[in-house]
Amino acid sequence: MDLINPTVTASRDAQNRWTLTVKAIETFTPEEIRSGFEFEDWAQWWEWDDSDHDHLANHGVIRWRPASVREAMEWTWSNIPGDDLDTELGGEEIRAKLFIRNFTTSSAPIERLSPILEIAPD
Repeated sequence: MDLINPTVTASRDAQNRWTLTVKAIETFTPEEIRSGFEFEDWAQWWEWDDSDHDHLANHGVIRWRPASVREAMEWTWSNIPGDDLDTELGGEEIRAKLFIRNFTTSSAPIERLSPILEIAPD
């Protein structure tokens, strides 16, 4: 199993409410698929700075069985007030931290960081 190619996008409405979306591909071996293992995945949202990172939100854990060796996953956090994202003077650097683990075998999670997305909440 692995998480590859994470990407983050953002949009803002006229009331300065934001929607953040992270997408990634989760990959599995044919053996993991045939075995019927259950996997768990989840995401966290961060405002990322050079030294001090601000945790913004968590997505709950989802437990599931993949049907193919490549599964497209998406997590969306919507209706976010701009003030919640505005943690410092100037622009904000938004990043998602993604996790996946084999629940059946109780493996340690694999963690991947998305690229940073620069935004400017009012």
